[in-house]
Amino acid sequence: MNEIKSLADQLRQSMATKPADKNGGQKSSARKATPLPPKSKPPPPILQEIHDYDTSANKAMVHVKLDPETARMLAHFKMATGIDNIKLVAFSVRHLFATQPELKNLHQKLTSKTSF
Repeated sequence: MNEIKSLADQLRQSMATKPADKNGGQKSSARKATPLPPKSKPPPPILQEIHDYDTSANKAMVHVKLDPETARMLAHFKMATGIDNIKLVAFSVRHLFATQPELKNLHQKLTSKTSF
């Protein structure tokens, strides 16, 4: 009966049967070691702010239509940072109103007109 071997078993066997080279089984140093990439800059503090932003109590939903480029950028942002799109949009809208007082003033004018 023939033995059935998994790919991992076959690789282990082929590695075990290869003779050790003159460097004691290590790769030869004929190739130059590739330099390590330079350390990247630390992430901007706003990423930590977005990450820490709590959306657990948020219940209101808003349907947003985005152009394809922005939607793609949001998808890439999520892959790169692990921050959910919902959290990013909620933080962004809150940040926009907090940093642009003229938008907040419009809100105050509308609410003062409609109060009873």
